[in-house]
Amino acid sequence: MRRSRGAAVAVLVLLAACGQTRVPVRLAGLHRVHVWTGARAVRMMAELHGAEVAPRDSAVADYGAPGQLRMWTSRYPDEVHAMEVLARMIEGMRAGHSQFSTPRPLEGAPGRWLTVGPGGHNVLWASGPTVYWLQGEPDAVLRAADELPPPSRGQLA
Repeated sequence: MRRSRGAAVAVLVLLAACGQTRVPVRLAGLHRVHVWTGARAVRMMAELHGAEVAPRDSAVADYGAPGQLRMWTSRYPDEVHAMEVLARMIEGMRAGHSQFSTPRPLEGAPGRWLTVGPGGHNVLWASGPTVYWLQGEPDAVLRAADELPPPSRGQLA
């Protein structure tokens, strides 16, 4: 009885983890030094936007030295929602509603967008139900983008 209860708990933990945003321990050759998930990550994103914009399944992670690389991720119910959120972010920056430069497609990486603003260089994209935003030093951001899941096939213009 004890063994089967323990096995059931292990299976539930694994299933719960499957739906959560993944936060690699290493990214772009850098070790993860901080990670915030759930309500704390949502609050961090709300502080940037002035409103709650992220789902509970979000994460923020710092890698390497301060300012070297930060990864922001949010997982939405499906790919359609993630693409809609990405489109709204890009349109907001294009309209000048942020401190970021006008996003442009990242050369050689269809579906990824590059912008410059607070925190350095930024690359953002949607992959399946997840929106990724990398921020920091140009080399670290570009290397990290190559290590994470590729953009969804749907392209934004």
